[in-house]
Parts: sequence; C-alpha cells; structure tokens
Amino acid sequence: MKGALDPMTTQKKRITKASRPVVDREVWLDAARAILIDQGVEAVKVEPLAAMLEISRSSFYWHFKNRQDLLDALVDYWKVVNDRALKALVQPRGDDPKEKEELARVRLRQLVSLFIDERQFSSEFDVAVREWGRKDASIAKLVERVDKKRISHLQKIFSDMGHSNADSLIRAKILYFHQLGYYLTGIKESEEIRKRVAPRYLEVLSGIKL
Repeated sequence: MKGALDPMTTQKKRITKASRPVVDREVWLDAARAILIDQGVEAVKVEPLAAMLEISRSSFYWHFKNRQDLLDALVDYWKVVNDRALKALVQPRGDDPKEKEELARVRLRQLVSLFIDERQFSSEFDVAVREWGRKDASIAKLVERVDKKRISHLQKIFSDMGHSNADSLIRAKILYFHQLGYYLTGIKESEEIRKRVAPRYLEVLSGIKL
C-alpha cells in the first residue's frame, strides 16, 4: 500500500542509544584503557566512556557499581592482560636440566617477540598505569609488586639456563629495567631494527649465544 511504513524502518527508529543492548564488560574496560592511555586517569569517567561507545550510561551500571569500581577493574585488567604471556613463559615444563636449559633459551627468544610485537604486552598500557601511580600511592605500590613478580619470572628463565640465583636476579633486573627504560623514554625504532638487535641484547644478558 502506497505510503505505508516499512516495519523494519519503524523498528530501527525505535532503537535509540538508550535502548541498545548492554555491551560486554570487556568493551567498557577496553574503552577505559584507551582513555587512560590517551588522557590519563582523570579522564576515565562514565560519560566520556559512554560517548566513546555511543551507548547509554545506564549500560555501564550493568557491570560496575560506580567509577571507582571501574578503576579497580581496570587495574585488575592491566595485571591480567599485560602479564598473561610472561607468566606462560615460566610455567614448569620438565625437570631434566638439559631440557630446562634448552627451554629457557626458547623462552628468551619468545621474549623478543613479546616485547617487540606488543599485542600481548602493551607498553602504552604499562606506561599509563605507571603514570597513574605517580598520583596514587596505592597504584604505585601495586606497580612495585607487579614489577617484583615480573622480575621473578625473568629470574626463573635465567636460573633454568644454569645461572646462580644471585646472577639470575641481576640479569633479570637488567633486562627488565632496560625494557622499562625503552618504553618510558619513548624511543622509536622500526620493528626491523628491534628484531635485529634484540637477540644480541639477550646474548649479552644470558652469557650464552642464542
């Protein structure tokens, strides 16, 4: 019939931002991470997040009690997302000394990919949380604990290569602090250059040609 409304068109008109389906919790966290990286923790608020996602603020409260609940979840998200791959590298994979040494070498090579790729370990997310820690003592203490845990993961790799505990700790700290410095100083090198020089860095730190 001429002039009749298309049912689908009518339905689409009824779907406003306020009535869109509730987005997943991780979508909110990803948006919060993006704002944290770009603008700092002060900008991580409900309204800017809702605007970024083009969805009603009411959707936020399906997942979080308030802004502080979001910030707490964001910190937990950082710990999980940025540490998942590193933890996987040090999972027990046998007791044979020769096997452990060879696996440790493999893990060091995998570290090259982990630090260069940055899809499994986001340097920008790490730097943003550290900047947050400059303004919040509780976050600073958390970052310190996470740093110690990461260093212990790296120490395990060097220990499995046959280095003493003391030596492994020093090598782990040098590697970790070097990588942090690389991120914090904002050094920009092509992926090609980083891939070429990274194995040499690891050879110097491990004392073994990889």
